[in-house]
Amino acid sequence: MDDPLKPKSVPLAAETVLCFEFLLDPHKITKHLSKNSPEPSAVALLTEFISMTPDTLMPNYEFNMPASDSENISGVGPMNIDSEEKKPAAIEGLRIQRKQLALKILALKVATWLKWDLDFLEKNLPTSKQLYLLRDLLTLACGKLISIPLPADFQPVIAADGNERAARFAFTFYHRWVLRLQILKDIAMKSARPTIGNMFVPVEPLHTHFAPDIAPKDSIDYLTELCKSTEPFYVFTNETFQPLHSNSDNIKQNFDFMQQISKFELRAQIQFDMVNFYLYTKQYRLAREVVQQCYTNFLEMRREYQLKSKQPEDYIFCLLNENELESYLMACGVSMKGQTLMERFSLSQINDFNNIIEILSEDNLAREIPFFARRNVELDIECNNLRNSSEYNLLKLQVAALNVVRSIFEKGKMFACVEYFEKYKQIESWTTILDAITVLYPHCTPTDQNKLKHFVINTMYEQNSNPEYLNELKKHTLFTNVELEEIARHIVKETIVVDESAKSNDWTILTEGLPHEVSRHFDVHSKIRQLINCTDSKSVRTLLVQLASTNPLQPLWTVNPSWEIHISVKSILLSTPPSFHQDFAYVLLGKSRTQALKNEYNVALHLLGALKNETQRTEYTNLSIGPKIGKLVTWEILLLQITKCFDDWELKPVELQTIGNRCKNCLNALAANETIIPRMEIVESCVVMLLNLSEHNTVMAMDKCLPQLELPIAFAKTMSDMEKMKGPKKVSREAWDILLSMFVSIPKRTNGSGSARNSPSLPASVGLRPFLKRIRSQTLFSVCISLMGKILNLLKEDPNNDLSGEFMQLWPTNINNHTGYNGRAVSETLHWLLTEALKYYPQTLAWLKMKGDLELANNNNEAAMRCYVNALISGTEYCHSPLQRNVADDFLIRRMMRCAVNLGCFTQATILCQFMDDIDYSLVNKNLSEKSCNFTDAMDAYYNCIWDATLLEFVINLHAKRGEHSRKLEAMSIMSSLELNANNNEEIKNQAAAVRKTRFLRALAKQYLL
Repeated sequence: MDDPLKPKSVPLAAETVLCFEFLLDPHKITKHLSKNSPEPSAVALLTEFISMTPDTLMPNYEFNMPASDSENISGVGPMNIDSEEKKPAAIEGLRIQRKQLALKILALKVATWLKWDLDFLEKNLPTSKQLYLLRDLLTLACGKLISIPLPADFQPVIAADGNERAARFAFTFYHRWVLRLQILKDIAMKSARPTIGNMFVPVEPLHTHFAPDIAPKDSIDYLTELCKSTEPFYVFTNETFQPLHSNSDNIKQNFDFMQQISKFELRAQIQFDMVNFYLYTKQYRLAREVVQQCYTNFLEMRREYQLKSKQPEDYIFCLLNENELESYLMACGVSMKGQTLMERFSLSQINDFNNIIEILSEDNLAREIPFFARRNVELDIECNNLRNSSEYNLLKLQVAALNVVRSIFEKGKMFACVEYFEKYKQIESWTTILDAITVLYPHCTPTDQNKLKHFVINTMYEQNSNPEYLNELKKHTLFTNVELEEIARHIVKETIVVDESAKSNDWTILTEGLPHEVSRHFDVHSKIRQLINCTDSKSVRTLLVQLASTNPLQPLWTVNPSWEIHISVKSILLSTPPSFHQDFAYVLLGKSRTQALKNEYNVALHLLGALKNETQRTEYTNLSIGPKIGKLVTWEILLLQITKCFDDWELKPVELQTIGNRCKNCLNALAANETIIPRMEIVESCVVMLLNLSEHNTVMAMDKCLPQLELPIAFAKTMSDMEKMKGPKKVSREAWDILLSMFVSIPKRTNGSGSARNSPSLPASVGLRPFLKRIRSQTLFSVCISLMGKILNLLKEDPNNDLSGEFMQLWPTNINNHTGYNGRAVSETLHWLLTEALKYYPQTLAWLKMKGDLELANNNNEAAMRCYVNALISGTEYCHSPLQRNVADDFLIRRMMRCAVNLGCFTQATILCQFMDDIDYSLVNKNLSEKSCNFTDAMDAYYNCIWDATLLEFVINLHAKRGEHSRKLEAMSIMSSLELNANNNEEIKNQAAAVRKTRFLRALAKQYLL
């Protein structure tokens, strides 16, 4: 008994016809194809008939077949065979069974029903089956076996069973197919290349896409000669191919039923195919010639069909698309239809900006051309340096003015007018704009007319009420006389006449006609003014000599109170009687100090260099203070060079080693207890510079009795211990103790009014900051940051907000009397130090992470997220390399999730869960269940950043519970992606995850960093 639950095959519909029925009744094929919706369709039948025949025809290959069949095949002589062996059908050596021959004829008959439409066949048949169909067509038309591709020296020979008309059609169809094959192969090869979109899609074997390489030259020559030929051309009809019948002995085809077509229809179709090929191969000149001929032939063909009262669907051979032909005409620039503004604009660019002014003027009203395209044309004209004629300069001005007028109607183009008047400052620029507005104004709507008027009035105000602008405006008819008077009343202002003598630096014009004493007084003050302003040592010398000749009552270095020099140098200079050398040295030292305060280090060094050369002259060496001044000036030059190096550290100064040697010499003078020693500011700068240059031994050799050097020496010992130690050993506590003592809390003090104040630690702000400001070494930065970070961790005693970074293990693990230190001062100083360090080394990941931890501890969640994202972006080389675990470990990811949750970005926190080694799905479920209140955290905006299948299931289930059907479908479509298939290997999974990680990082960078 049959199982009632067993599924049974579905019965075929009554109208369905099986393929073998057409072999039994050959005339049934025409009736079947005449139906409105035949089943199977013509394409299905064609594919089936070709598939049922052998893929390859072998010459002289014998098949077993009935004896009666061998007698019914033409072209085969009698053969001596046994009763068991039978004759096959043959066409000049081609032996084939009658059944296979019948299938081939049926396939050709179906192709004829489809009018041999190459577009249709290319879209519905693989290239391999197209080859079989072409081979059968050529073989049957020529009456003998034809192999494809045709050899280069092929000479068509028609056998007795062939037909010249049929062969001509077959070869024409073959050569048309060859031209299309070149395009088809190129497109297929490009689509077969793996890309981001199809890299996980299995690629079909190449032979399903590609055919043998066939040179198109012979096909071009054949089709060109065919278009020139005047011989009649015939095409197949449904009655041409006679299917084989079991009761008939005749297998010849009825080629007399072929239908003649006009030469216009033949040429139109062939030239259309040639144009397609020429355009694809970028032979534009040939394409332009052929497309015009094609259009002419198509019009003649259409006229012939219209005389016969036939419609386009009645065309026999020419099946081209008229709209596609029109697009080819437009592409070649020979279209007969009216062109749009954009098309005229593009042609104008090709034709050296011909009629560009007319086009842009019309577009100011129509506004079809994008504004960026107009701007590009303006820039192209400006960058064209081949022409400098007046006509070309006028063209540039007119194009720019028309773009300014167009920008009036564009939102966000407020700077176009400013840029225009910066480039073209002559009055013609304003006249050109007014001319363009006058032409446009009558055709605008009232709203646009108001915009134009407001633009003109605002421009008048912005151009500082230039009367020439108002005069030009009166020449146009944009405003009435009353409106012009109102504009003039508001923009014309009273001008204050300033005498030229007040603007001049030459005071001689004021002394003309005055008494001698008065004029001499003016002359002296003029030279004093020049002395104060000049920055050249030669000018200073000349002016001092001139002023000294006037017998001044006071020393000349007192004319400018801002010329201040250090007390040690000043005391030595003033210990001598007043003289020119004293004035010259004091003025140069004062000027150099003033220039240094302005960061004009090169000018300051030039002045000090001139003074050093002066001290080496005989007049100075004979003085008692000459050598002393020379040494002091040398050390002042060293201080300026060190300061300049600190400011230019990002540019990596090349003279660092030389400066380091000079710093050692300066410190040696201090250690030798010479009579003249460098002042303490210079010594500190030299010590810090050597510390930055990793000269630890030299710094450690300094005298510890100097309190200003305690901190640099302590850090030098720490750095030396780090170089010597092996393993996690503790370094010297000296730097720890000194730095910790700087943050001792100052007790509260109550003033007379009873108010209390708790100020930051004074040593931290006075002694520490100047040292930290001059740190430039990356390692020294890291040591200072780690020390202060360790102090802050121990003072806060909050493991959830602990700072993490490198070298943290070097420092002690406890602090006695936590309440005796100012944690706020430590936090502020550390934040400032991290900001300074990142100025010089902005991609140091440890510092970015620590700054993020510090911001998070201070509840600055957005700033913390900014630091973390910056660290991830820097660690991936701006998303150009995969994200490594040493860059984003679980500790950092959890901190980022905490920031995202605090900011209300629960979806971001959910996506970040995937970055951990083991995803915490309970945390995922908690984040997804929260209602996001941040507009930047839309859940569906991050679907393409999810690669974990379980997480996607959570999302789909959540949307299903909330009734969010569209979002659920979107999440399901993401989950069905091929690269997220659970059966993929690890390489594909990792690559899919890397792509989505990078996409998410870019989204975070766009939100937090831009």
